[in-house]
Amino acid sequence: MVIQQSSMMFETNRLLLRAVRKTDLESMQKLWNDRRVQQMLSPSYVLPKPQGPKAEEELLNKPDLLFAIVETKDGNEFVGFTNLFDLQTKNQDVRFGLALLPEFWGRGFATEIMRFVVDYAFLELALHRVTLNVFESNVAAIRVYEKIGFIREGVQRKANWMEGRWQDVIWMAILKDDWESSRQ
Repeated sequence: MVIQQSSMMFETNRLLLRAVRKTDLESMQKLWNDRRVQQMLSPSYVLPKPQGPKAEEELLNKPDLLFAIVETKDGNEFVGFTNLFDLQTKNQDVRFGLALLPEFWGRGFATEIMRFVVDYAFLELALHRVTLNVFESNVAAIRVYEKIGFIREGVQRKANWMEGRWQDVIWMAILKDDWESSRQ
């Protein structure tokens, strides 16, 4: 099985998930370089990520399933992105990623997107599990993941240095069996 970026488009109650376009790159760069987002997104946050033709080309041609998230009621305003990446074909496992611009936090968009992507992973991609990792300080995200049905599977103790202290990285996953049980 190969996960490929394409021109697929999906709609949830309030959001549209569509292929990333060249016109999204400025918004994605803004999101990526926002300190509040970046420190929750990557263990390697130090400086803003450079943007240039090579970075744009790499992003647009990633082998991951990468979607821009846009709010439909406000004329397709860019909200963030979500992706499925690092597919393990033999194990039918994929990693999940999600990032929203801070002005869209606390509006239920993360839950809406996660429900859709997890459903898609199990129904359309026939996967066995969806895996993610999250920094312990991202309490809001952990709440959302648990609401969707993700289970804590492990902890990398003191694996991320942020704001002057070490913090744990929590690994979570949802199995297709758990997902099916929660739908009954």
